[in-house]
Amino acid sequence: MTQPGYDAMADLYAETFPDPYQFPIEAHAAAAFAEAAAGRPGRTVDVGCGVGHVAADLAAQGLDVIGVDPSPGMLAHARRLHPHVPFSDGGASLGTLPAGPIAAILARFSLIHVEPSEVRSTVRRWAALVSAGTPVLVAFQAADEPGPPIPFDHAVAPAWRWHPDEFSDVMAAAGFDEAWRIVYRDKSYRFPMAQLLSHRR
Repeated sequence: MTQPGYDAMADLYAETFPDPYQFPIEAHAAAAFAEAAAGRPGRTVDVGCGVGHVAADLAAQGLDVIGVDPSPGMLAHARRLHPHVPFSDGGASLGTLPAGPIAAILARFSLIHVEPSEVRSTVRRWAALVSAGTPVLVAFQAADEPGPPIPFDHAVAPAWRWHPDEFSDVMAAAGFDEAWRIVYRDKSYRFPMAQLLSHRR
């Protein structure tokens, strides 16, 4: 998830997506995630936070949030737009995350840029960092048919679509049990999208 193209797109991204969510269902999913994370000790980690809109929204909902992203350009915007939220330079495996307990993990449309075999190791890494009951919400462009992840022509960097069943299996193998999923379509976008919430068992 360290594609330099995101640095080049940071200005455009911040202007094109001024709101944290493109569709109302995404805001509802984030609110349900915030409810699941509320009261848990530690920080909620926004993996691949981009310009920080969602991290700021979760902070407004009462969570102690830290955003993590490998793009200096994205982080510069995040820190300028949301100075009250801490942000850290780092990848999806959270190897550079400041020490401390993790209350919850959010990864919205960021793991799509991680090679599928690395997604599996990344989720296993998360499992080692969190305690039982920790909620994890992952959002991604979805495949219609079951099977392995499908590469697609993302505008910035290599990306893969996952069938929700396949991603749920990856989470289960790492020690997370699915709580719920939302799969939705919008006529303005070419692929279905999925939100998948799991808990560490």
